[in-house]
This record gives sequence, C-alpha cells and structure tokens, in this order.
Amino acid sequence: MKMQTPVPHAKKTGAKGFTLVELLVAFALGVMVVGGVCALAIFSAESFLATTNYVQLNNQSRIAVDLVSREIRNATALASFSTNDPQFLLLTNATTGKAATITYDATARTVTLAETGETTQTLLTGCDDFSFQLFNRYPLITSDNVTFYSSTNFTTGQLDAKFCKVINMNWKCSRTIFGSKVNTEFVQTAQVVLRNQVSN
Repeated sequence: MKMQTPVPHAKKTGAKGFTLVELLVAFALGVMVVGGVCALAIFSAESFLATTNYVQLNNQSRIAVDLVSREIRNATALASFSTNDPQFLLLTNATTGKAATITYDATARTVTLAETGETTQTLLTGCDDFSFQLFNRYPLITSDNVTFYSSTNFTTGQLDAKFCKVINMNWKCSRTIFGSKVNTEFVQTAQVVLRNQVSN
C-alpha cells in the first residue's frame, strides 16, 4: 500500500492596503509634481508669447519706419502739423500733387498713414506713446556731434512748418501677456530728412 502524503494548503494572505499616512504622502507628492509641471508650462507659454510679441512689434515698427521715411524723404514740404491729440504731420509733394498725413490717435493707440487717392493704412497698433520734433536745415556741427536747431520762426518764436528740414519721431508700442504688460514694449526712433524740400 502506498501512503499518500497530504499536500499542505497554501496559507491565504489578505491583500495589504495603503495606510492613511501613505495616502497623504502620495497625494502631497502628486500635487507637488502637478504644480511643478503647471508652473513650467505657464513659464514656457509666457516666454513664447513674449518672444512672439517682440518679433511682431519689431516687424511692425520696421515696416512703419520704411513707409513713413519714404513719405518724408519724397515730400517737398511739411504743410502743417499738430502736437495735440490727435497728433499729425501733413506732408505735400509738389511734383506728384499728392499729400500724405501721418496721424497718431492716443485713444485708439494707432498710427495711420493716409495718402491722396489711397486707402488709409494702419502702421502701428498698441502704440502707447508717439512724439515728433521738427528741426531746420542748418545744423550745429562740431568735431564729435551734429545738432539740429528747432524749426522756429524767429519773428513769432513758434515752431514753423516751412522751416522744417528734419523730422525726428519716437514711439513706443506694447502688447499684453495674459492681460498684463510684461516686458513687451518696443521703442523706436527715426530721424528723417526731407530730401526734396523746396527751399524757403
């Protein structure tokens, strides 16, 4: 007779769970990881938007400088101007019989160019500040500098458009990131000579 050895039953072990302390630690670590990822994503988005804004502002200002410079250089005279809102420069060209007006609207924060017979172009948007200075044709030249005098009528003591030979313009445009301005300003300066100005 063969004796069969009984096979011992495997001990049943109950499934172990997490303790409350372990759950709290895991939750805290999860929150920290998710928070770090979110902070990194927001920082990356802000950096990307800031770079995009700088590029767009730079391109916008470069095109504006090109168009405005072309009109000023080709003009034969500065017919009139205003330093009040809206500021404007009215340029005339006796050769073509056309006029061009550069206007800054502080409320709309835009700089526009209106030419005779052409559709008005918006050159700058988001323009926070725009100013210009008018200088005459006789500069003070020294060994290390060239200084232009304001185009002043010595009889009246006021700025006079007919004496203007050089126009210096400054503007600052900005964009927002998530509703606030965060280093997205772009400052531009342009000094242009009326090459075709008719002598006074």
